Formats: sequence, structure tokens, C-alpha cells
Amino acid sequence: MALGPCPYKHCGSSDAFNWQQDGYGYCHSCKQSYPTKNMPEVFDWASEDYPLKQRRNIMDIPVTSVTYDGIRGLDADVAKLYRIQLQKAEDGTPVRYAFGYPDNTKYRGYEEKKFWLKDNRAINDLFGPEFNAGTSKKLYLTEGEFDAASLYQVLGKTYPVKALPTASWGDKFIKKNRDYLDSFQEIIYAGELDNAGRKSADRLYEIFPTKFYYVNMSQHKDANEFLTAGHAEQLKWAALKPQRYTPENFFTGDDAVITAIDNENPYQYVPTGHSGIDEMCRGLVKGGLTFIKAPRGTGKTEVIRFFELAMLKDPDTRIAGLHMEEMKSTTYRAMATYELGNNVRTKDDAKENGYTEDEVIQAAIKAAQGDRTVIFEMRSSDDPMKLLDYVRLAATVYGVDYVFIDHVQRLAYLSATGVDGATSTLTTLGSRMAQLAKELNIGVIFISQVNEDGRTKYAAALEEEAIICMKLERDTESEDEIEQNTTNIILDKNRPFAKLGKAGSLFYDRDTTILREFA
Repeated sequence: MALGPCPYKHCGSSDAFNWQQDGYGYCHSCKQSYPTKNMPEVFDWASEDYPLKQRRNIMDIPVTSVTYDGIRGLDADVAKLYRIQLQKAEDGTPVRYAFGYPDNTKYRGYEEKKFWLKDNRAINDLFGPEFNAGTSKKLYLTEGEFDAASLYQVLGKTYPVKALPTASWGDKFIKKNRDYLDSFQEIIYAGELDNAGRKSADRLYEIFPTKFYYVNMSQHKDANEFLTAGHAEQLKWAALKPQRYTPENFFTGDDAVITAIDNENPYQYVPTGHSGIDEMCRGLVKGGLTFIKAPRGTGKTEVIRFFELAMLKDPDTRIAGLHMEEMKSTTYRAMATYELGNNVRTKDDAKENGYTEDEVIQAAIKAAQGDRTVIFEMRSSDDPMKLLDYVRLAATVYGVDYVFIDHVQRLAYLSATGVDGATSTLTTLGSRMAQLAKELNIGVIFISQVNEDGRTKYAAALEEEAIICMKLERDTESEDEIEQNTTNIILDKNRPFAKLGKAGSLFYDRDTTILREFA
């Protein structure tokens, strides 16, 4: 279509406006639609050159005739049985559909999916003819009125089918209809299992768990779509062989087996490059918590650093880190140290070892590998449970595979209950984090301080929740320099792979400040 002048005075373009004869237009110069809400001022000629479609409330249009023919694929006798009318204006133009409920009427626009009620009060009745339990052992339920009539027709006009008045029905509805629904041996839901549909189905299942089934609507979202698309036979056979309904967190049947095995990969892992650890647990594992515990002064944070950089050696892996005892620059400078092979952890260290600050920055950037490394912080006002939100954000928005938390006791101190409630706080956090790691299929690595007797401080429940527990041991008082700087790793829990015991060592080079596997 040829472009014409824009109707808006503030634009004034002579050849950028695209006008559609159905009463709409768009200007490619000022980027505005016409008409639009709170329209700018228009030229006087606009109403004549671009006449707007006059809109009327369909409930204000006089209806002079009704028909049961030609209603969305329904046979006339079915539409009449279900009290579904197509109402027309004086000139024969279709205006609206009317759905007769026992004590109210619902209307829907012929061209727009908008509803009105004759009496402006909630409907708590099922829609459809008066079927009783003596006519069938089964009662089918749909979301919409058209769908109820469509399914009845598809099933050979023999099975009772009713429609729920709305997907968000409440207590008044179930109180009024419970006895009627319960009079059938099977209640079969034949609707779309979107959020609203799933919520409605879940509630019906809770009320009638032993008799609630559903129709697998795989090809179309509702019964009327099956009918109008010419796929009535597919719907018929699916409806005659309903499946037992289970909520989203319950799984049963052949399909559940196939889906789980096809789509889930339990205990995925990324190797650490440390032969001892990788031999016993293959690497760091997803789908649960890894719990690393060590006494004070054994270099816990440096072990976490070793693992973080090991994960980044896999090109498809992303990490996130919460290092609560250090600045962000400390974290990045440590990564630069491993990248350069020399200590640049402070400005003085870098200068002493012959590196400029720009070289440190470039090394840190190379080690972090862009958005494959995400560093985040807990704010001083954050509740410890906020960590769950941050971990979910890191996984779902930034796509991280592993989240490192160093160290977990610091979280307890953020709680309003302080030390007194530390154990309770970490117990709750641990159980929820374990579930979140499984749900998102990520690895969450907690590092924890232990007391002098080897017991985990405030966080014993985290050990219980973890799928892998590593214990770090280091003799910091040894007179042997090599032994003094060697951290031994012991696996005392290994749910995925069962191997327990010594998993090798890490040696800390004091000159380079780098950990490496002790051969």
C-alpha cells in the first residue's frame, strides 16, 4: 500500500504513514501508531482521510435473532443441548455468543475474546446439560464452554462433559458441586495444563486423588481446536484412554521413565585436573552440595581458588563465587597470580616480581574469561536466605554451573539472630540449597571452618545435606617445610561414587603463592 502523510501535527511527514483500511495506521517517521491512547494532536483532515473504526460495546448492540448453526464446528443439536447461541444484530451480523448457565448467562464477543455476565456475580455452577452419575461412570471436565460441547460431540454424544466456570474457581464452587462430582467413578480433566490449568487440575486432584485422570492434549491446547482443525479422531482416542493424573512433582508410568532417562544426567561433573580427586569422585559434581571443611589456617580459600580455576579450564563451564572475607580485587589478583605463575596478589608483590598493574589487569581478565566468571557479594542488610535468590539468579540468568561459597559461617553472622541462631539458620539454608542445586542441576561448593575437635562450626546439617564431603588437613606446626605447606584431602562422604579415604594432596609454593597437586 502507498505511504501517505502522517496525521500527527508534531511529525508532519508527507510520505511515511502506512494506513490500513480496517482503521489502523503506523508512521515510520515518528514511530507512532494511529489511533493510540492519549494521541498527540492531529490535523483537521485526519478524520476524513483516515476514518477510525467506531467501536461499540457488544452488550449495547440490540440482538434480533439467534442461531445454533455454524458455531465453531459444533452440530446444531449439540449447541442447543449445551445452550450455546450465536446472537445476531438486525442486519444479520454476528454480535456475540451466549452460554446458558443454570442461573446466569455468560457472553463472549464474536470477534474478540472478552466476556460479560448477565448478572454481575460469580458463577459457581458447572456448564453443560444435567448429566447424572447413572448415565456414565466417567465425567469429563473442560476449561471452556466451547470445549465441553466439542468434546461431547467428539465422543459420539454419549459421555457427560461439563465445563468449569473459570480456571480460578474457589471454595464456593467446590462446596456447591462436590457431591455431584464425587458421584462419578472417574473425573477426567481435558484442558490445557498451562499455569492456570495446572493449578485447577492440582486442586481437583487434591480433592479427588483416587478418581482424577486427564486427557493428554498433545496436538492442540483444547477440545474445540481439535474439532475445528479436523483432528477429532485423535482427541477421541486420547479421551477414551485417559491417564492417571499426577502433580508436576510426582512421576509415574512409561512416559515418566523415558523422559527422566532422556533428559536427566545424574551426577554430571567437571574434572579438577587433580588426579587423586578425579580418580575418587571424577571432579566437582553437579546436582548437589560439595562440603569442604578445614581448621583455621589451613588455606581453605586457596583450595577453593584452585577448584574455581580448574572449572574454568573446561570451555563450557561457568562459575560464580562469593568470597566473604576478601575484596573483589583480592579475588581477581589471585586469579592473575595463577595466570602469570607469579605472585601479584598486592601492588607491592606485582612490582617486586616485575609486573605492571596493566599486566595484572590483563592477566586477571584472561583468567576470568569474561562472563564465565561471576563474582557477587552479600549486602550488609541481606538475610542469609537471600543467598538462595542469588544462586538461582547466577544459574538462571548468568548460566553458571558451579557456585563457590567461602566461607559458610559468615552467612550465619548476617542473620538477625546472630550466633544464637547460627545453627538453625545454616540448617535451613543447607536443606533449601541442596534442593535448589538438584532442581537447577548445578554444583554448590560450601567451605566451612571446623573447631579444634574437628566438628563443623554451626553447620553440621550441611554435611548431612552434601553429596560429597572433603576434609582438609595440614600440619602448620611441622618443622618440615614441605609438610608444613602440604594440604591433604580426605573424602569422608561420596554419595555418587562411594570411594572414600585419602584423595591426594596440594602443595602451596610460598614464592609463587600457587597451589599445585603434590606428586
